[in-house]
Amino acid sequence: MEAGRTQLVASWLAVMGLAAVGLTALDRVPAVLTGTPPGVRIFASVEDAERDLGARIWLPRYYPETLRWPPARIEADAASPVTAAVRIPGKDDPRDRLVICESLGGRPVAPPEALLPTGRILETVGVLVGSRRATLVRLQAEDGRVLHDLSWDHGARRLTLRTAGPVEELLLIAASLEHAQS
Repeated sequence: MEAGRTQLVASWLAVMGLAAVGLTALDRVPAVLTGTPPGVRIFASVEDAERDLGARIWLPRYYPETLRWPPARIEADAASPVTAAVRIPGKDDPRDRLVICESLGGRPVAPPEALLPTGRILETVGVLVGSRRATLVRLQAEDGRVLHDLSWDHGARRLTLRTAGPVEELLLIAASLEHAQS
């Protein structure tokens, strides 16, 4: 009788273990279908992201005519500190024309690779965004496009803007974002 009970418990544990593995795999299906890296959440709107993350996402006041609004996608990497990415496509190109990344968790950190993949760095220079020192990086993405990243710290946040557009446009966007927080 005791052996039968032990076998029944072992079978039950095996079934529960398989169910847990199956549920974990099913939980990953939406991320695989949308191409979202592990640990990254997607939000339907900036407001949804702010509500879920418990922090305001800073947005610039200036948007060039070449950008489409609303954003195509809002993502957050759950690693500490949380980093949000707002992806804005071009009007004539569905690819990201502008990505705004910001660390929200109390200390400034660079965006994780899952949100902002690195490329081959072509040039790095120092610039000012308002009165803050920033780093402007010209890089080549995996798809061959030349992109520009602009990063600076504002208190406990690191802001990184990536554009496929001209540097002048990027600097105007950054200045408007910095001005919006002053």
